[in-house]
Amino acid sequence: MKNIRISFYSYSVLTFLLLIMGCDEGLIDPYGETKIPAPDTSGTLTAIDFPTDTGSAWTYVNVDTEQEFTVRVQGTRDIGGTTHRQMTISELAPVEPDEFNLDTVDHLASNAYYLRFDTDFYEGFSFPILATYFNKTPQGLTESAFDIFLPIENPVFHQKHFPPRLLWDFPLEVNKEWTVFEKNIGDPVSATRYVAEKDVPISVPAGRYSTYVVYEEVIYGDSDDPTVRLISPPAVYWIAPSVGIVKYRFSRYRATDTFQTQTFELKNVHLPGPHTN
Repeated sequence: MKNIRISFYSYSVLTFLLLIMGCDEGLIDPYGETKIPAPDTSGTLTAIDFPTDTGSAWTYVNVDTEQEFTVRVQGTRDIGGTTHRQMTISELAPVEPDEFNLDTVDHLASNAYYLRFDTDFYEGFSFPILATYFNKTPQGLTESAFDIFLPIENPVFHQKHFPPRLLWDFPLEVNKEWTVFEKNIGDPVSATRYVAEKDVPISVPAGRYSTYVVYEEVIYGDSDDPTVRLISPPAVYWIAPSVGIVKYRFSRYRATDTFQTQTFELKNVHLPGPHTN
């Protein structure tokens, strides 16, 4: 399988850990969803400007490989007593007949900051993320759990984030910075996002947009020396109001053998809610 390289020993250890964790969770009736009020602040990007209506879909294309994937908001799930929407991530296309059609297309997933055992993330492998679960309020969009693909007998594995991740802190405005997540027990990891610019014009296959530019930086430690910290190459997101992320770029630097930079651009968007143009 392309992009998944696991030795027999790693496979055995992984299987054992998954069995003892046993965090699979069934669907239950969700609670009522939070209603997002209309924007009342000019010059910023508010929660309602970041569409997440059920049925919304964004198709992205890798500018180098021309492979495409689609993220789609569909369904709900209860995570810790709060309704979360599910965002699914499709298979890659096109692929060769013998090529694995799932890949890690989210930059945090690609850098091994999803699958976690006890206090530390499972390093060295980039497992495909099949779905994430998020909750949006006027104050922010929080991701609380995910479904990951693992090369075991029952490959879809559900796991919660602890703590949840604040992906977007609304309203977005220039010079705003926030912590996405932080882990100090075991090997330290922290991810922050920073709004660098606004009204930046950008052209992608889906059209031309005026965007906010957001940078993300991950600082992590990978040695016993608590004074040594490494800084990741920054990821960059271009966000268009009433559309969402229209372009993003990240560098794989932990979960692969070689340094890779990947750029994805919006090819098609379907927004069934009030954001539809």
